Amino acid sequence: MRAVLALSFFLAVSPAIAQEPAKPTPKRTILQQTDVAASPAQETIFGTVDTPPGAGNPFHTHFGSEMGYVAQGRIRLEVQGQPPRELGPGDSFLVTRGQAHRSVLLGDMPVKLINTWTVDKGKPLMTPVP
Repeated sequence: MRAVLALSFFLAVSPAIAQEPAKPTPKRTILQQTDVAASPAQETIFGTVDTPPGAGNPFHTHFGSEMGYVAQGRIRLEVQGQPPRELGPGDSFLVTRGQAHRSVLLGDMPVKLINTWTVDKGKPLMTPVP
């Protein structure tokens, strides 16, 4: 009797299931991934960095990690102790805790970076390197 009820239910429901069109699913592309310390307390800051032609930043460090994505323009990322990397639209980068680094604009276009910083809560976002 249970088998008959189960079969009846399946036959009644299966046409409705079969008629639903397949829905597209979002595509997630992981660009960078790194572990996050649980202590000291940290926060993640999400923002943009807009740099006009002729501007730049000095070597600096962060109390945590910085992940960035180049949305516009070209930069040369210089991380002390590593070879420089030229990055353009669609490229991403990771700078880990305490690494002295800077970005140098390449060309005459402004640069727009989309960044996250996972840093110690209450500390300055950027500390210049003397």
